[in-house]
Amino acid sequence: MNSLSNINIKCKSNFSIDFSGGDMTSDGGIALFAEFMESIGFNSMAEHGFGKPCLLKTYHDADLLEQKLLMQIGGYGTDDEADHLAHDPMFRLLLGKKRLASQPTFSRFMARLDEDSLRQLEGLNQELLRRAYRFRHPENIVLDVDTTLLPTYGKQEGGEYVCHYGAVGFHPIAVFDGLTGDLVRIELRKGHHYCGKDADMFLKPVMEAYNRDFPDTNVLVRGDSGFANPKIYDLVESYGYRYVIRLKQNPRLVKAVQDICDEVTAEAAQSEKTYFVRYCDFQYKADSWPCERRVVCKIELHKREEQSLFPDSLMFLVTNLSAPVRKVVAAYCKRGTMENFFKEAKNEFAFAHMSSRSMLTNANRLWIAVLAYNIFNLFRRFCLSKKWQSYRAHELRLRLVKIAGRVARHANKTVFKLCSSCPFQDAFRRAHMQIHLLAA
Repeated sequence: MNSLSNINIKCKSNFSIDFSGGDMTSDGGIALFAEFMESIGFNSMAEHGFGKPCLLKTYHDADLLEQKLLMQIGGYGTDDEADHLAHDPMFRLLLGKKRLASQPTFSRFMARLDEDSLRQLEGLNQELLRRAYRFRHPENIVLDVDTTLLPTYGKQEGGEYVCHYGAVGFHPIAVFDGLTGDLVRIELRKGHHYCGKDADMFLKPVMEAYNRDFPDTNVLVRGDSGFANPKIYDLVESYGYRYVIRLKQNPRLVKAVQDICDEVTAEAAQSEKTYFVRYCDFQYKADSWPCERRVVCKIELHKREEQSLFPDSLMFLVTNLSAPVRKVVAAYCKRGTMENFFKEAKNEFAFAHMSSRSMLTNANRLWIAVLAYNIFNLFRRFCLSKKWQSYRAHELRLRLVKIAGRVARHANKTVFKLCSSCPFQDAFRRAHMQIHLLAA
């Protein structure tokens, strides 16, 4: 008779499994990320720049932040999962604790985060990116600004109907580095906020930081038609940077390119081709603009059976770039990668896990998720090969983090014996070598 702890596998004879393997971890690779955080000085930054004194606390705020970041990097996005990891040997060793902080401890931690905590977390993110740029100074930075939906449920503060998405939630604004995927800044906003409202005030600290810390870097700002605001144009121009932002179609813009549209339509009527495209640019001044600006237009026409000669929507872009028209359009169209950044942040780093009734608490949660996302993204960029940099977070977790390991304790040393059949040992060793090169 089999013991109750055994699980019989009927597809094979004389085969069963149980959970009595001893002191083991299923996240052996999380040590790589802990080492990376230490090598770039993040832990010391958090110790000196985050938290506030409290006599009743068992865990320091910086320790709780580090545990939360390692959990999110490992794919554990909710506070409840802290109880499941309470006795995991790898997490306990990395964090120097006999037992990890529990879900109630994290609930109290999140509840006491305030406006000061929000500023501290944003400051940690700024310093993290500043150090990353010192490791590898960028010649060009592309700032993609956009908004997204973070759903809310019940009577959560700030959760309102977002017309653009047709759902109830928050409507945060964020700016990514379009070339690296780094999340430069984010602000949690109520659902009724229009995407471009106060966008210039949101971008101004970012402009100031790049102008101060990296004055020789070329900066390009990209945005969709929700950010077609002369205040943003003026702001970017005041720092000597470039921008390419889509304009909403209006009768004046259409009239300016009507002759070219007519030419394309006439050509399509006499041709067997099914696709036609033209590019042009012209000087344009809206009533709210103090001066004329360059507008680039892309005119497309697809011949279809049901509407053979009706041109598609025209694309109008306002820009201060002097590049050829085609290159301006191509530069703008690349901003589509931002949707991938948002998707990875939501699916893999608990961006959309807005579980508190307090909007301030949720804003702090969001910034912690930002730090986890950026640490993971920096690790991917600095420590992995070109091929591995193309992998998404969930795939990298399966390859480098979810590695089984057994604890072997000696007189004065603990050794984690990771799975001998792990197929990605070489990548693991190369990543560890790169971490030490960074530290050096």
